[in-house]
Amino acid sequence: MQLLALIAGYTIVGFVGLLGLAVVWKVWSGKIDLGFLISEKGSAESPASLSRFQFLIFTFVVAMCLLVLTIDSGEFPKLDPNILGLMGISGGSYLISKSIPRSKGSSAVKTEETHTLKTQGDQ
Repeated sequence: MQLLALIAGYTIVGFVGLLGLAVVWKVWSGKIDLGFLISEKGSAESPASLSRFQFLIFTFVVAMCLLVLTIDSGEFPKLDPNILGLMGISGGSYLISKSIPRSKGSSAVKTEETHTLKTQGDQ
């Protein structure tokens, strides 16, 4: 039974490793474009999203820390609830930034347009 678990583990690790190599190869060969990795869809004035960048960096930092701890100890470490909480906050800030609608113009322009329309309506 222990040998079967070991073989299954190596098979899964090998498959994930090959999948990762395939993605890296496609990125390197130009078939996958990472130019807009942290940009928001339809956002011409600010192509980079701070919340996406923060979520991406924090995910890589936590993943690398867990990888190093796993390699050092030989087994997957117990996740601290603080790490899970920080990951939740990071993901939550990303989701909140996605749910806030972006206005096309500033409020000063809208106020001026409203004032112009009211003035034209009075004439």
